[in-house]
Formats: sequence, C-alpha cells, structure tokens
Amino acid sequence: MSDAPLVRGWCPDLFAPMQARDGFLVRIRPPIEGLDAGQVQTIAALASDHGNGTIELTNRGNLQLRGFSRDSARLAGRTAIECGLADPDPARERKRAVLVSPLAGYDPACHPDTIAVARKLQAALLADDRLASLPGKFGWGVDGGGLLPVRAISADLVLQAGQDGWSVRCGEVVTEALNEAQAVNAVQAISFTFARQPEVKRPAHDANITKKVLEKAGLQGCLQSTMPPTFALPVGKLPGHRVGLGVPFGRLPASDFYFLAKQQGEDRLRVTPWRNVIMPDKTMDHPGFIMDATDPRLRVEACVGVSGCERATEDVAETALALASDVPPGCVLHVSGCVKGCAHPGGADMTLIARNGRYDVVRNGCTKDIISWGNRDLPDIRALLSRELKEIQA
Repeated sequence: MSDAPLVRGWCPDLFAPMQARDGFLVRIRPPIEGLDAGQVQTIAALASDHGNGTIELTNRGNLQLRGFSRDSARLAGRTAIECGLADPDPARERKRAVLVSPLAGYDPACHPDTIAVARKLQAALLADDRLASLPGKFGWGVDGGGLLPVRAISADLVLQAGQDGWSVRCGEVVTEALNEAQAVNAVQAISFTFARQPEVKRPAHDANITKKVLEKAGLQGCLQSTMPPTFALPVGKLPGHRVGLGVPFGRLPASDFYFLAKQQGEDRLRVTPWRNVIMPDKTMDHPGFIMDATDPRLRVEACVGVSGCERATEDVAETALALASDVPPGCVLHVSGCVKGCAHPGGADMTLIARNGRYDVVRNGCTKDIISWGNRDLPDIRALLSRELKEIQA
C-alpha cells in the first residue's frame, strides 16, 4: 500500500481514507463473485481489532469500515490487498468499481452470462491505462435483469441485458443492442471519451452531453424512460436457494459479520446496492437481520448522524426508527444529518434535514431540493406523514 497522505475527501477508499468525527473511514470493494468466508472474517477482524467495530453497506455495493487511526487505516489497506480484496495499484483499484446484479448466477431469469460479462468488462477496464483521469466516484454496472428488473442497477455506465444482446445505458440514454464483445468495447470507448473531458464529472446526469459523448465514441443513443423500476427489495426467500437479509440503515457490528462467515460455509456472500446482503438459504435467523420485506425499518434511511459526521447535529437513525411505523408500505422516508444526504442521494417520498433538534422537510425529493416545510419538530412531521402520504395508505 502507498504511504501517500491520508486525506479528507468525498470518495474514500483504501488508498485515500477520509477523516470523519469518529476517525478515518475506508471502503472495500467486494469481488464480482462476492465474498468468501475468509474474506468476510478478515473484514470483521479489521473492523473489530483496528476500527470502531462498525461495518456499513453502501449504495454502491461496497463495505465501509469506520473509526480507524492513520496507522490502522494503512494496515487495513495492506491486509485487504493480501487477501485479494484490493488491487495494490490505486489507479487499478478505482477501476474495479463494477456493480453486478446480486442474484446473477442464482436467479434463472437473470441473464446467464451476467457474471462472465462483468469479469470481461472489469478486465478490459483494468487493462486500460487511459482511464486514470476518471473521477473517483465513476462506476460501472452489469445488469442482467430477472427478479431485480433491468434498470435496477444504477451506475455511470451500465451494460444492460436484453433479448437481442447487451445495450449500454448512461442515465436516460441507451444504445442499440450489441453482442457481448461489442458491448464491452463500447463501455471502454465511452469511458475513455469521458476521461478526455474532465469537465464532465458524472455523465449520467446530462442526456445532451451523454448523447454527444456516445457519438464521439461511434455510437448512437436514444432516450429511455427515467422512471425507476418498481421492485421488492431482495429480502427473505430468493431464487437459487438464496436469502436476502435486511440490515437496518445498512450498518452492522463486526460480530454480525462473523456470524455470517460461519453461516456461509463454502458459499459466497454478496452485498447489494440496497444495503443488504444475500446469503445461502441455510442461514439461520439472527436478531440483527431483517427477514421480512414488509418490516417498517426497511422504509427508512438515515446516515451515521452526529456520532460520526462533523456536519450532523442529530442522531438521525434514532429519529428514523421512531418514525418508521408512520411510513406506509411502498414509501421511503430519508432522515439526513445534513444537506449532503449521503445515506440516500436520490429522491424519497419525504426527506428530513436535521437542523439542531428540528427538521426541514422535502416532499418527493432529496436534500438539495426546495424545502417544502421548514423548521418542524417530530409531532409536526408525524402529522405531515399522515396527511401527505394518506393517498398511499388508502
């Protein structure tokens, strides 16, 4: 691992941990196939022995460990490299950010070549030194569909399975269907085109820019509906003898990770972008995990709050749990410790932004959208939930 200075930043990884109120935090990208039991035990040991014992699942399918010192953060990086959890080259490590349908290889309705295509894409990206200038949060995805429908996976560039082959999706712009080799080459070419335009940080956010970049890469794209697909969170019994375990707020103690390592045997654990884990269905019940997809705790999102973030002013997870039973099925309440909205960057049915014991409220939006109601206390918010979401409750 490099001894480059540890920095404060908005995209921490093993080589550039970010300092938070509770210490440095690092992120680990699982392999495409998932984590074996030894890797799960290693991550749990790093969290318990060198961090503060907390493991967070991110909305990019990664693992975030908290509470490290400068030296223990470097140790975490070296250990991750030794057990195959990271590439020793920081530039190559960033290009490992390929998110894959978490039921690939298990769900018979998911494209059978999803894992193989993801491996080929990752290998092509790792071999391309021209992509080093892409921003740290730039990521790729391979979406095989199935129980988790096509467009469930979100990234800057996504290979999307279809009846006629693989399309490349970037935000709301989608190419024609290509064969496997063409699709991988197309993602590589588009990535390079974006790398040559450093002023374009996140391509999926601007359809006009995206279409121009596709043209430069020799591809044509058409607009597709931006409405996100509706699907049930992968919690409970799943295809392929899998079970989805819900994790409140995507945070769990290292002891729960040790439990999972013992349960999985020779099988693999996969982390989903919905901040839960998928395991073999022989996994025993455990009080730290949610097995019922209707559990109200799955309807609320909250960041680490005041205990781990210098910008937060409240224990927002406590607030979210207190309000969970007021959120009707099918809705999402996001309680954010500050305007950054780290726990749920997208829109929610209702978003709360903590401000020293009270909350600003956004209806159908995110923390950066126009405030709908300002400076409200919890009784006010309960009334808003009842009134504004009553048509969903009906």
